[in-house]
Amino acid sequence: MTAYLITGASRDYVIVGGGPAGFVLAKQLSQDPNVKVVLLEAGPGTAGVEAIDVPGYAPSLLQTPYTWNYTCQPNPNLEGASTMLHQGRGFGGGAAVNYLGHCRGAPSVFNDWAKISGDDGLSWENFQNDFKATVHYKETPLNYDPHVNKSAYGNGPMELTSPNQDLGFTMNLIKSRTNVLKLPWVDLNDGTGFGISSSTSVIRANNRTRDYAPQAYGWQLAQRPNAQQFYNAEVTKIGFKGKRAVSVTYVDPTINVTTTLTPKEIIVAAGALNSPKLLMLSGVGPADHLKSLGIPVVADIPQVGKNLYDHHFAFMEFEVSSNLETLWQYTQNSSFKAIAEAEYRNNGSGPLGVPSGSAFALARIPDESSSSTLQSTTPNVSIIAPFVAVAQPEAAGYMKLASSDYRDQLLIYTNYYGSAGDKAAILYGYKQLRKIVADPAISPVLIREIYPGTHVTSDADLWHAITQGSSTFHHPLGTVALGTVVEGETWRVKGLEGIRVVDSSTFPNMPTCHIMATV
Repeated sequence: MTAYLITGASRDYVIVGGGPAGFVLAKQLSQDPNVKVVLLEAGPGTAGVEAIDVPGYAPSLLQTPYTWNYTCQPNPNLEGASTMLHQGRGFGGGAAVNYLGHCRGAPSVFNDWAKISGDDGLSWENFQNDFKATVHYKETPLNYDPHVNKSAYGNGPMELTSPNQDLGFTMNLIKSRTNVLKLPWVDLNDGTGFGISSSTSVIRANNRTRDYAPQAYGWQLAQRPNAQQFYNAEVTKIGFKGKRAVSVTYVDPTINVTTTLTPKEIIVAAGALNSPKLLMLSGVGPADHLKSLGIPVVADIPQVGKNLYDHHFAFMEFEVSSNLETLWQYTQNSSFKAIAEAEYRNNGSGPLGVPSGSAFALARIPDESSSSTLQSTTPNVSIIAPFVAVAQPEAAGYMKLASSDYRDQLLIYTNYYGSAGDKAAILYGYKQLRKIVADPAISPVLIREIYPGTHVTSDADLWHAITQGSSTFHHPLGTVALGTVVEGETWRVKGLEGIRVVDSSTFPNMPTCHIMATV
């Protein structure tokens, strides 16, 4: 964190949001020493936080100061269940708290974005060069073939690597999925849309720690006098003069000090929930909604907050043999924990050096079982361990403000499994999980199915199990979408000046796997 503001008449850019999008933008824009850039992040600093740095600790990061802990509204598609939807909060954003997976998914998605936005730079042929520019792959000695296509990676600052040890049970999972799904082991970063992948993770190869935006880009910003990074800077409002954005006001809650900046341009990169929230608090959004909360309307843009997509998944639960390494053993068995921590301290090996969910599959429901409108080149189910998700859902939800107070929770209506195609995809994938766990490659270590239980067999009972046993990968997007709210090529909010949005909120629809690489 920098303890002072750039002096002079004005800043050129203020970027709201210190996640992957914000850091990449700040690094790129500040390459010109004559351009002054300020990066504001609402959450705390993350440097030196062990739970963030150690890959195996990722599951412990939810419900902490490093996440926005949103509760969604009851979902009728989940029999009225209310679900949590966490987002990264702090330097690094979602990249500081996720499970470190790096995946690009089906090229057809990006070609679709190019058509929707009129921005040919988003087509797969062009966009893959930008993917390469952000990362490099570091090869380490392995006793297995990770099936990495090295041509898919460039010389960018963020480091990717593969698990540095015997894959163990993960190899059994890969074999079982190969047997059941009849899909090859591939690299899902090179334009291959379908297949099974061992995770390519954002991990430094030399010490097996998380590599994410503050490490990959922040150090470059710290060396530039024209660039500054502030955490504990919660933006409350963007000020407008007519249709031009002219100011950013933020509060440091740790010292209760309010500051207003007046840049030439404002770039909102606060994520799929907080970017539309900030726009609406500032008078940009559905006019009727804003008026009902007493917020003066700057621009009536009905689609702000709409088009909310996410990767929601259904899970099964199994009792496994005691010799299988699990997160439960780490949290409950002191001897196992001590050994795992010693392995990691010594050479970065063991269960703490790899993220959870280190292998997954992208598949498509057979056409005869589907009512999906997605093109045949797009996978619609993702299977990770005993989880299955709709890879590219058709049904969108929405979000809106609960009040005009920036401190209040949002009202989030997820609409998970809200179309016949989504419901068919998740039910098909759930049945495939049963076949995968019954495959000889992994069945010997599975003692019994705990949830939903082998007695649950009918479609109606399986559907009830899905609705009661679901959660999210926390991948919301689409709420300030290209084509409807944001212009292609310029990323400006339509009808306004001096304000752009560049983050997951602008995605018109869902990439088929983890979204961090695309952000």
